[in-house]
Amino acid sequence: MNEESRLLFISKDQKKVKEFRISRTKLFTFISIFLIIFLIAGKFGLDVLIDFSHNSKIERLERTNIVLQTRLNEMQKTIKEINHDMNQIAHKDDQLRTVLGLSKINADIRQVGIGGSKYDYTESDEVSGFDEGKQLGQQLNELSRLSREVNLEYKSYHDLMATFDKKQDSLKYMPALRPILKGFISSPFGNRFHPIYHKYKHHDGVDISAPRGTPVYAAADGQVRFSGINGGYGRMVILDHKYGYRTGYGHMQRLFVRKGQYVKRGEKIGEVGNTGISTGPHLHYEVRYKGKPINPRPFFFDDYDLNKMVVHND
Repeated sequence: MNEESRLLFISKDQKKVKEFRISRTKLFTFISIFLIIFLIAGKFGLDVLIDFSHNSKIERLERTNIVLQTRLNEMQKTIKEINHDMNQIAHKDDQLRTVLGLSKINADIRQVGIGGSKYDYTESDEVSGFDEGKQLGQQLNELSRLSREVNLEYKSYHDLMATFDKKQDSLKYMPALRPILKGFISSPFGNRFHPIYHKYKHHDGVDISAPRGTPVYAAADGQVRFSGINGGYGRMVILDHKYGYRTGYGHMQRLFVRKGQYVKRGEKIGEVGNTGISTGPHLHYEVRYKGKPINPRPFFFDDYDLNKMVVHND
């Protein structure tokens, strides 16, 4: 005889009682069927949920992929523009180096400074749903190259500025002003027949004839090395300039500077005279570079108005 199970339902007031009888075999069968249906329904619901979540992620990745590809194209365009600008900078760098007397940066040095690959793309670097991984690697390499090129140009810029500052400074100390605004060169630089000694002798400067008392100006910034009587040169001033230049002013009748004094280009340092060994009022003017006498004539212009703009007083 099959064993039966009884199910009793009693009302709250306990006045009604319902009894259901079912065999244990049927009860087990019903429970099994219910569990199977529940598990099937649960798995189906879980699959639907997973598919929904997966599809949502794919959609987000696809949108992200579109945005990345757009940004990648923009970055590629920007890199091309930067490359063009860097080429222009390199060209101007070469021009400035030529003007400042510096050697151009060797092409091999430029390549060493900016070459190399840091972002090598491999198949293992592929990103799911992103089709431009290789292009991204190339652009990262390009950005790395540009970064090194910028550093190279930055260093070059500092070298150029240092040279420029030095040259700007050297211009102040170059004897570029005509020491007498008006007057004519009566005796040039080089071998000449000396009017006093009556023999050929090297003339270390130029003689500029002018009336007695004509102002004499410093040809460049410098410090007074000597101010006084100097043998055959009579009353003389010698100025030391930076970068190896020295100028001398002889045969003056009056001196307005003293030894150790710093003077500016165009500052009055004396007046034309006829002191020392001299046949008439004039200025003996000489320029020495690193101790060696050189022709002063190429250093100044004979334009009166141009020289007048430089002097401090007349």
